[in-house]
Amino acid sequence: MPSSLTVGERIVLYLVRYQKMIDSFDVPIDISQDGIAGSLGISRAHAAIELKKLKDAGEVVEKLAHIKRGKTKRKVYFLSKEGEIKAARIEGFAKQEGIEIGPMIDIRRSRGQDLYASLSDDLKPILAGAAVFRKPFKRGALPDASAMILPVDREGIVDIPLEVRQSVLKMLAPEELRRHHSRAADYWLSIGNYRERLFHLLESGRRKEAEMLVASKGMILLNHVDEDLLDLVSRLESPSEKSAARVRRVQGEVALLTHDLTYCQAIYEEMKASPDRQERFDGLLLEGRLHKQRGELNQAMLSFDAAATISEGARVPANEIERADTWLALGDPQSAMQTLEGLTRSGGLNDPEMIERAYLLFGQCYLNVRNGNEALKYISKSMAMTKSEDRRKWFKAMADAYSMCGMAEKAKEYALKADPPKKWGEV
Repeated sequence: MPSSLTVGERIVLYLVRYQKMIDSFDVPIDISQDGIAGSLGISRAHAAIELKKLKDAGEVVEKLAHIKRGKTKRKVYFLSKEGEIKAARIEGFAKQEGIEIGPMIDIRRSRGQDLYASLSDDLKPILAGAAVFRKPFKRGALPDASAMILPVDREGIVDIPLEVRQSVLKMLAPEELRRHHSRAADYWLSIGNYRERLFHLLESGRRKEAEMLVASKGMILLNHVDEDLLDLVSRLESPSEKSAARVRRVQGEVALLTHDLTYCQAIYEEMKASPDRQERFDGLLLEGRLHKQRGELNQAMLSFDAAATISEGARVPANEIERADTWLALGDPQSAMQTLEGLTRSGGLNDPEMIERAYLLFGQCYLNVRNGNEALKYISKSMAMTKSEDRRKWFKAMADAYSMCGMAEKAKEYALKADPPKKWGEV
């Protein structure tokens, strides 16, 4: 970073941006001593010394003010008239000398390379350690430093701008990068964020631990599936024999839910070739669900029937519910109901998620045979059990059931819930 302005001059230029708030009741924490130190990348002690010099020179005034979203008053700082004159003079000098002011008065606007190069050897690892984080993190995740070089909010959370992070990361040697990622992986374990831990384990080269994480915490990871998770789990190619079955199951599930059907097919082919009977069963179930997603219902049923054969007559709820859903999609509600009734009679239906799905399918079957009262009973039970945030398919089914029962007002109520009118400005 350029060094042709003193710290005192940088503080003056920083404070001039907040002059319009001088008569405000609530002010941001940015103009407290801590806020100034954090933005300029200096220690609190250094900020205190420079602010005292500016106050003694009559260029800065100190006030006690409410901090936005805070419960107490704190000392904050504004420029006096003399300070405003000085700020204009410094700005003129900077313009004349070609000095870029922005990065000098707010670390969050700095160019990463310039910022990193300007730091002492004891501070560079702090910025490098922060740069590997993809998500905001607690300042305590990194060692203490002699100066505040990281922007920290009131809750002690650090959030480095993407551009700064990317440019700093380019300056680090591979081994240093791995070391910082390893520290971040351990931090996210203490927080319980397994997605971020997985990312940093992979980046640090701790592959075995990454496999163990996916194998043991796969169901938690599946609570929030997106393209980022797909990218992470797909990096675990050829997992070790000990965790292969569980890792592939998660990989296949993520691929199916993100509609990467090519990758999903590659995974279920590996699963079907496994010597482990349970993994072959899971592979056939995944294959059937992929066919169903494509609308290939007859092929889906063949896969589910093959899975039932592997289970040696045992009615596995996940497979039986997929078979019932496929029968319903094929236009055969009677066969769907028979499949569900056989599952309930076997006594194997005890998982809440499976019970919820079975109730909804029962309700949809009754809708297909024009029995609105029975449909209402089962759909209501399913809706009471579901943890899904998106309940539109339940609302739609309830609307159809109420309409079938001649309850027009209730049908209209649920139809509006299923397809609410768009707010102004929504596409």
